[in-house]
Amino acid sequence: MEYGEAVTPEALDRAVAIGRAMLREREAPLGAIALAAVSQAYCVCVTDGEDAAERRLSDVHQRLVETVAERLAAEQPGTGSKE
Repeated sequence: MEYGEAVTPEALDRAVAIGRAMLREREAPLGAIALAAVSQAYCVCVTDGEDAAERRLSDVHQRLVETVAERLAAEQPGTGSKE
């Protein structure tokens, strides 16, 4: 996997931090926030490159967005997360 080195725990943490900042700035669905955060945090080889190759949201890109959305949801009050 050519882009494997770009998918790191640090990039995930950066995407979540970007998502948190976006949530403080505006109200939007978590999925949209997560998609934008992943686009900013990860190399285009992981997002746009794979999407173009597959002609859709790639499986890797989709899973990254889902993971960021899940982490953001777990941090939101009233989502049933343990505090």
